[in-house]
Amino acid sequence: MRSPTLYIFKDEQLQLVISNEIENSLPLLSCRLKEAISGEVSLTFSIPSDHSDSQYIREGCWVVIRDMDGVCRPFVIIEENEVHDENLIREFTTEELAVNELNDEIVTDVRPQNTDARDALTRILSNAGSRWQVGIVDDLGIASTNVYYESVMSGIQKIIEKWGGEIRFRVTMDSQNRITGRYIDLFKQLGRKTGKRFEYRKDLTKVERYVDMKSLKTALFGRGKGEETDSGEYGRRITFKDVVWSKAKGDPTDKPAGQEWVGDPNALQQWGHWNDDGTRRHRFGVFIDEEETDPAKLLKKTWDHLQTINKPHVTYKMDVIDLEYASGGELKHEAVRLGDSVYVIDKNFAHDIRVEARVIEIDRDLLDPTQTKLVLGNVIGDIGSLVKRLQDELRKKVSVGDPISWLEGAIETENLQFERSGAYVYINNEDGILTTNRPKNDIDNPPDLAVQIRSAGVRIAAGRNPDGSYRWRTLLTGNGLIADAIATGRIRTDSVDIGDDAGRVLISKGNIIIKGGSLEVYSTSDASDNGVLIKGNRITTNFIKNPNFDNTPGEEWIFKEGSRYNSSKKVIELDGSETRDYTGVSQYFDVYHPRATFQALFKINVTIGSTPAAVRFYFWNYDKDGNRLADKSYTVPLPLYQDIYLLNRTIDFPVGTTRSRVYVQGDFKRDVTAAMELHWVKGFYEEYVTQQQIDMIPVDVHSVQAKPEIQQFNIRWQSPGLGSGVERKVGRISFNRRFSTLSSSGRIAVVLTPINVDSSYYVARPANIAEDGFDLWVYTLRSVGSGEREINGLAYRVDYLAHI
Repeated sequence: MRSPTLYIFKDEQLQLVISNEIENSLPLLSCRLKEAISGEVSLTFSIPSDHSDSQYIREGCWVVIRDMDGVCRPFVIIEENEVHDENLIREFTTEELAVNELNDEIVTDVRPQNTDARDALTRILSNAGSRWQVGIVDDLGIASTNVYYESVMSGIQKIIEKWGGEIRFRVTMDSQNRITGRYIDLFKQLGRKTGKRFEYRKDLTKVERYVDMKSLKTALFGRGKGEETDSGEYGRRITFKDVVWSKAKGDPTDKPAGQEWVGDPNALQQWGHWNDDGTRRHRFGVFIDEEETDPAKLLKKTWDHLQTINKPHVTYKMDVIDLEYASGGELKHEAVRLGDSVYVIDKNFAHDIRVEARVIEIDRDLLDPTQTKLVLGNVIGDIGSLVKRLQDELRKKVSVGDPISWLEGAIETENLQFERSGAYVYINNEDGILTTNRPKNDIDNPPDLAVQIRSAGVRIAAGRNPDGSYRWRTLLTGNGLIADAIATGRIRTDSVDIGDDAGRVLISKGNIIIKGGSLEVYSTSDASDNGVLIKGNRITTNFIKNPNFDNTPGEEWIFKEGSRYNSSKKVIELDGSETRDYTGVSQYFDVYHPRATFQALFKINVTIGSTPAAVRFYFWNYDKDGNRLADKSYTVPLPLYQDIYLLNRTIDFPVGTTRSRVYVQGDFKRDVTAAMELHWVKGFYEEYVTQQQIDMIPVDVHSVQAKPEIQQFNIRWQSPGLGSGVERKVGRISFNRRFSTLSSSGRIAVVLTPINVDSSYYVARPANIAEDGFDLWVYTLRSVGSGEREINGLAYRVDYLAHI
């Protein structure tokens, strides 16, 4: 985990750089970055008062920090609090620099009509003479608004109201840490759908659920702009009274002529007020659009607004572990950003929380990733509905002999369904032990799932017969297992002994044979490393060779004109050219799967402006006889003023491909030396990453109950040259920082991973683990030569609710 770096400016001149990684510099005692979809962003931090550099930080100073994606976010200090107790501490509160400045800039009269959001924003900033410029603006359609003697921030808010979208303010800085530009970005929506799952006992330490029905409405009256009278004044507002909607003609609902309101019948049945006769009546509200003059458009806008308030507003507040930040960026798949759609799983509530929701607020502790807090809103749906859709599809696909990835998907789906079911238990001489999903005496909604245990065995029902009896179709008795369907991989053997007393899995009287396939082995639970591929008599790992350019590229990378290796930065530099097309590097690799994912990180060293620029992957594909098959390519035009770009693409190789050459290239249409930098390239297979691999996380880590302490470290040890089968203590290893005192139920878990070329020749194990360190032992499986070896380590301090 890297410490954040704060750049302090006074009168637009850099005064100080604060980072805990700079020796003898002003230390950062706390630092939190809080962001909300509503646009509220703030940075708070504290420093010691008695440090000599503390004098340079005052109210009004600017603070620039790079966020998790390398974007420079500018703030201005608006409050200071000095605390004198055992220590002398200065605490600072900031607000976004753009908000601070644009609230004080006035737009006299701008009336963008029937135009796009970029044009409207450009005109507002130009009228006010602002130093802020238009940055990235997504296509948000056509709309109109008026800004008359209002602040720029008020004008931006009107743009968001009329065009939609979500805003971000940023600056750019050059290599001398000078601010070179101020930009306003307007995105259709911040964040993305990541598939990230926050799960209690993994990275979710606390969750609170809030349900608010105060603003819920099931029907709305619509009111538009006032109708102009003969005297030029505006009187009664227009309505959509005479507009007719019909579901039979494709409209969202039925709305007859003469009705001044529109209602949602589904919301009425679920949330409407009760009448004396047992029916429901609408919860009414009023929608007003000050500018709308078209009754048909007013009806559509009223309906659209109703869809945002026709159900209770549900939010979740969570304390989470920021695994991406805790790992120093190694666990990129665990990243979470403002606006992302994520999954939340907590099975400890009265009703299990299993929802997909949007991150509407992040309060990120940049010094302690265990203290990050999230607020989720805009709940998209219960995971149960997703499970039901997947379940029907999987049942069609899973049969004897199907690939194991489908089987794992079926198991995961059934487990989710199982965990959501109820558990009402009855024990008596008639039933034996009977468990049902709903109470037995529920007449209106009787149980339809049951498990019964008697002396003869166990039977399971997944429904009821027409006469009301349970449909017992799965039985486990002394005679064996009887079931309608068994989903499994293909098993053909005389004897299988699984999990004996010694913990071994024994397959007797035979060998393990994989026909027409291969075996992939990963050292990480999410398959994020390069992995090992075993195919035939070949073992392949790191099919993108020298991916981080740690060593000077040799035969593995092929350079094209205009590209070179910068040994000091360990990057590939790409020149720009008005006449030359793409330049970059390429590499051959063998293809063992029909699909692979490639990533490349580019840095653009100059402001692009209107200059065309793009990055791409280009693949030459060959069959086993060397014949060239169809090429594959993926090109991304770079957005204006983009400085860091992650190129990411999953490629389906043409059928018959056994070898491919990947080109990783950039194109910059201006004569500039080192216009771009290529920092790293990754290639990995993802076809068979399953829940089974996720479950490989050590149970003492996966079952964290509350606020673990996490730290990473690297060990270098000197091998004297060890033969096969040697057990040796290397020495005592001290943690980078001491763990807090353990409770009676807690422990420290240490995971060690050798990373040299002969890493598979020995095993590294910890012993005598304490708060300050552990003893390192190595066990050789094959001979290990003399010289320095390297081990990556991860240590967790965890507490359990119960021993596992």
